[in-house]
Amino acid sequence: MMDSLTATDARTLPGTAATKFWIGMGAFWFLFCVLVWGAWITGPDFKPNHIGADQAPASYVALIRALEVISVLAAVTQLWIFVVRPKLRTGRFSFDGLFYLCCWMLYIQEPFIDYNSDQFLYNTVDYNMGSWCRYIPGWNSPNAALIPVGSVIWCLAYLNLVALWGYAGSKLMGWVNAKWPGFAAWQLVGICFLAFIPADIILELGIVKLQLFNYSSTVPALTLFAGQTYQFPLYEIVSWCATLTCLSAVHFFRNAYGEALPERNLRLLHLAPRLQTLCRFLAVLGMCQVGFFCCYNIPYFYWSTKGGAYPPYAAYKVAGLCGPGTNYDCPGLTIPVPKAASPTNRTAVPAN
Repeated sequence: MMDSLTATDARTLPGTAATKFWIGMGAFWFLFCVLVWGAWITGPDFKPNHIGADQAPASYVALIRALEVISVLAAVTQLWIFVVRPKLRTGRFSFDGLFYLCCWMLYIQEPFIDYNSDQFLYNTVDYNMGSWCRYIPGWNSPNAALIPVGSVIWCLAYLNLVALWGYAGSKLMGWVNAKWPGFAAWQLVGICFLAFIPADIILELGIVKLQLFNYSSTVPALTLFAGQTYQFPLYEIVSWCATLTCLSAVHFFRNAYGEALPERNLRLLHLAPRLQTLCRFLAVLGMCQVGFFCCYNIPYFYWSTKGGAYPPYAAYKVAGLCGPGTNYDCPGLTIPVPKAASPTNRTAVPAN
């Protein structure tokens, strides 16, 4: 009966409403990426920030350069395996290929953690081209163009860590489901979330110890090693593992037609092959972007209002965002939160 449906009939089926919603959501995020990144690349903010980089130890510089090379090699390998090679073999993008490209585009949200207040630091030793933050509507933090997020390492991390971990989480759920087929969907999701926790703790503690990035302003009562440069907020584990689990679920839960949750019943729209691939990409992109925004960035919009004072970070970490030599004091519980257009957040010192 389904095979005899006309395209007009299919577009009126309730089963396609959710798919069309996710296609629309993906189109929104794709256009957002094009406009924001386009404005950044063609505007005055597309330039390196190397403030304090000359003060970094030689061993730290060597580590960063090595990681940049490894990041490029790992990303090229994954793009070949999951995107390019299947396309060359079949003439079409595989679901894995579309998933990897969608995860790569999540990079647009990487600096959202600093939307209200600078609670996360990168480093200016990375090869970087500043940031696109000033082109994000409503951005609140000052000196947004200086955030060195537009870097080799963090751009490619959305292939090397985000997409790869989402893919691995999906494979884990598949393995568990094959070994113990009685598990319900929510149980598989729970197992995936719990498996990510120790892996995330090990990875991120190593990263903050090496000062590759830092959680600079955190809630002291909810933070390991509070007050140290390598402090690590416990709520990061919940938010990031939830994000990775969401991505894993998008990849894993597919029906007999190979359709993921956001593209379910896309076949009923009877689209031309290329248009169907585009809509499939947009649907998956939409769910991945919304999942990342809800699981990770919305909680951090709240935590940004509760963060404590910065530990003593080096200049190549603070990157000219705040502190000495700038017009702004770095975030803290007693420090006024500045607006992007505020001349300063410092209060006048009373005269004696």
